[in-house]
Amino acid sequence: MPDGNSNPGTIVISATGRDTGHAYIVLGWYKPQTLLVADGRRRRVSNPKKKNVKHVKKLNSIANKVTDALAGGLPITDEDIRQDLAHIEATR
Repeated sequence: MPDGNSNPGTIVISATGRDTGHAYIVLGWYKPQTLLVADGRRRRVSNPKKKNVKHVKKLNSIANKVTDALAGGLPITDEDIRQDLAHIEATR
């Protein structure tokens, strides 16, 4: 079930699969144990990846542009996601 640890806007790193080590931003929940994630490039907002909660590692970072858009009821754009992830990639 959604545990509150991976709310929309949370930045996660894939821990398993072909995309191991790839950063994503959580867009929401698909099923109780499945997140919808996007990176703005390979996985866009229009076609988010379904990722099991057990297969991602949560970072202690929040995507500011995405959370601001969600709070304001604005649409999330791929550009916002790319900019937030670029900041994280630069500090990793």
